[in-house]
Amino acid sequence: VAAHGAAVAAFEHGHARLTGPSEQYEDEIALAGQQLAQVAEHNAAGEQGSQTLRLIEGLLPAYNSVIGQAGAHFRQDNGGALAASDLQSAADLLTAKENGILARLDTLAVAQRAALDRQLGTDWLDPAITLLWAVPVLLLLVLLIRTQRFLARRFRRTVNSALLAATAALVVLGAGTALLLGVQSGARDSGAVLERTVDARSAATTTAAGQAQASLARVLVTSCRTGGVAACGDTVDAFVAATASPPEGPPAADIDEPALPGLTEPGWNGLLGYGIPVLAGGIGVLAAGGLQPRLDEYRFRGARSR
Repeated sequence: VAAHGAAVAAFEHGHARLTGPSEQYEDEIALAGQQLAQVAEHNAAGEQGSQTLRLIEGLLPAYNSVIGQAGAHFRQDNGGALAASDLQSAADLLTAKENGILARLDTLAVAQRAALDRQLGTDWLDPAITLLWAVPVLLLLVLLIRTQRFLARRFRRTVNSALLAATAALVVLGAGTALLLGVQSGARDSGAVLERTVDARSAATTTAAGQAQASLARVLVTSCRTGGVAACGDTVDAFVAATASPPEGPPAADIDEPALPGLTEPGWNGLLGYGIPVLAGGIGVLAAGGLQPRLDEYRFRGARSR
């Protein structure tokens, strides 16, 4: 949209006779191509997102080509109707409601947002689910501590290394799980900020696109040979009428992009996710290993007493 606005402004003010669509247009269209490549690299919407991206990447050169033709025709016929027609064709490629570049980008944005919602849609942050794992962990911790105190009194052994290791592993398990929940909570908060930022940028982009369309309408009127709007034909007449009152608002470039550290997955996050079940299994093995000798000793004493 920024590239399109720069191109239309160059035609409206006559700069296109010397510089074509303008250097700003060239810079913005190159930036758009780079950003599309970044989106493709980080696409999370699966095959649907990839197909939409391929289609957009195919439409972008076509749009760029039509803008180039408009510049050539503008210089050849001194800003005549042929250049204006090319400009309107380029605008249609960009803004057509169902199959334009912007409409397809909206489709891609919806798919990416749905993918993010699925990734952040864990139920671990639900209070009931948190209690479901937190209460057993606390109860098991209390049980392990009481068991070690009982064994120390009963069998006069101060330290049971296996149960002590199980207790330490349980503490690590609880702390790691809480840390993982904190990461996920931060990701959810950042996801909400991201959605608000995307909505704001989308609204600003819509405003900028409307302003570019209004500028294009003035170019079309000026390019008509004689007689103003009435002599331009029904198509241009309808286009000009539709863009008579462009929306007001800040351009897309004025929207600040917040830092979203919560959406950057820590390097240890995956390790912690795999470590939790390993720790849980290790706690069971250590607890059984620490209790088994005492149980055997208790049975031996019972047999001797009989």
